[in-house]
Amino acid sequence: MTMRQRLYLLRHGATGAGDRYIGSTDLHLSPQGAADLEGAADLLQRQEIDAIFCSPMQRCRQSLDRLELHLRAEIVDDLREIDFGRWEGLSFAEICRTDGALVDRWAQGAADFAFPEGESLRDFCARIDRIRLMLTTTSARRPLLVTHGGVIRHLLCACLGIEPEKSLLFAVRPGRCTIIDLHSTGGVLAGLNLGER
Repeated sequence: MTMRQRLYLLRHGATGAGDRYIGSTDLHLSPQGAADLEGAADLLQRQEIDAIFCSPMQRCRQSLDRLELHLRAEIVDDLREIDFGRWEGLSFAEICRTDGALVDRWAQGAADFAFPEGESLRDFCARIDRIRLMLTTTSARRPLLVTHGGVIRHLLCACLGIEPEKSLLFAVRPGRCTIIDLHSTGGVLAGLNLGER
């Protein structure tokens, strides 16, 4: 089994929003979030990264700057986090108080689920498919994607052959790196939440 590509997925550093749902809101890194990227920077500087693709959100672009990889990044709109609509900025407890029935539909993995006034899971998964296609058409063998927790969780499912509704099984931490080895027969998880100092 020959490895076709080693994929590096970096979740941006923490923003200070805590346990609130932040998707389309364009927040900056917190000072602690910036400092927490030092371990990931050390790790990634030792790899032979040959392409960088980054979400347009400030928290991702600022995270990329902290890595000091000296490679030109391509900004890819599909790498944005899902738009939580009216749930943006709310905690899970607050969402459950106002939209308990919708939370249940989300937890059940309903294929037609859409965040109220936000993005549908169907549209989000279509973006994940476009990211995968982009990765198959690039000549890079060790690309880095600087993106968001939801994108990384769904890419893990897509690359490992797991149903997308299982994405919440992966705890993807801010400022940490996930590695997937992509082979012709599928993906292998080579590391999760790497880069802690």
